[in-house]
Amino acid sequence: MLPADRGEGMEVKSCFFKEGGRLVQSYTVTNNSPGPLGGFAVQFNKNSFGLVPESPGFLATVLPPQLMPGQSATGNVPLVPTGQPAADTPPGVIQVALKNNVKVFYFQDTLDISLFCTADGRLDKNLFLEQWKGLAGEHRIDAGGLPPQAENVEAFCPRMESASFFFIARRKLPDGADMVYFSCKTLNNVALLAEVGFRPGSGAVSIIVKSAQPMYAPLVAESVKKVVSGA
Repeated sequence: MLPADRGEGMEVKSCFFKEGGRLVQSYTVTNNSPGPLGGFAVQFNKNSFGLVPESPGFLATVLPPQLMPGQSATGNVPLVPTGQPAADTPPGVIQVALKNNVKVFYFQDTLDISLFCTADGRLDKNLFLEQWKGLAGEHRIDAGGLPPQAENVEAFCPRMESASFFFIARRKLPDGADMVYFSCKTLNNVALLAEVGFRPGSGAVSIIVKSAQPMYAPLVAESVKKVVSGA
């Protein structure tokens, strides 16, 4: 996320993952500068998830007090949702300020919304149907060029569940299309509903996402597309 030429010798790699049900960001810091680095702290700009580090100084507790030239270390920082998502920021983007004993550096990373979803996101079937019918707005994307194995709904559903998108129902249309429905819920309690439409033999799929708060719908659609394609 921060190459050494922009970090005055400090290189930063980052990734998001779940650990014990908690959302965590991992930082790997490499010191390519001539002097020791320390005093690490991290802060987030406002973001569409309302996420912040558990504490700004937490990174200093999981990295060495001093990172000597040529050394590298990794530390994990728990993240918490504040419940205050910012709709006027780039969707899915986390803008980070990372301080060391030299200065403050800025970079950004992207969070897949599936990591921001909870393990209890399965809606009651009747509630899902009621909400699906009552929501007018939707976000739709299409994916093509899928291999035959990607059209196997029985194999697709467990992959969706492992990404915190939970199966609700399945129905066959007269034209042969196979429509599968899923729900998910974000850490800040936003429910999202998805319809994934397979047309066997076509290598194509349609994805429609609905929510009373549509800000996350495009992110869910893209995440579902990755599951469909096996990315």
